[in-house]
Amino acid sequence: MTTYTVKGHQIEGRITKSGYSRKAIVYENNIVNDLKKLGIVRDDIKVLTDAVGNKNIPAELEFWVKGHYCRFTYSMTKRFIDNLYIISKLVELEVKEVLEEKKDIHEFLNVFIENGDRKEIAKELIEAKKILRLDEKEEDVEVINQAYKKLARKAHPDLGGDLETFQKINKAHKLIKKEMGL
Repeated sequence: MTTYTVKGHQIEGRITKSGYSRKAIVYENNIVNDLKKLGIVRDDIKVLTDAVGNKNIPAELEFWVKGHYCRFTYSMTKRFIDNLYIISKLVELEVKEVLEEKKDIHEFLNVFIENGDRKEIAKELIEAKKILRLDEKEEDVEVINQAYKKLARKAHPDLGGDLETFQKINKAHKLIKKEMGL
């Protein structure tokens, strides 16, 4: 098994081979139940589970607590369902630390809090995907990385490309990776 380091935690990964929809519901329920332990109500929690299966797309969690918008995406495994498992384990570990008073609620929030204006970030993300010549809904990490590598090779200053264009491509790729939790 592969061990992933996520926000300072070592999480042993899983490879899900079947029962994707059922396991997505289990992981979502685990996340909701753990967040409820901190007083976060179900209506303030959103877990992306409609992308289940063997797809290579990030899993996503959003929740609101004490007036803060919190969001976390993860896409380092090869399957959506396995990414969702990692998020469920991260939430479990972080909530446990709060309950055991190893962290206070503010330290917990800092793990998940989303900085910046979401609308502005969304616009920047769409622009970044345009720079890499991707569909704005593209979420496949391999497709994104291939597009980046192809464009970066063409624009690289050492290979006869333009430095400014190369920097724009790098910045776009970094923003996309950040938003995907990579």
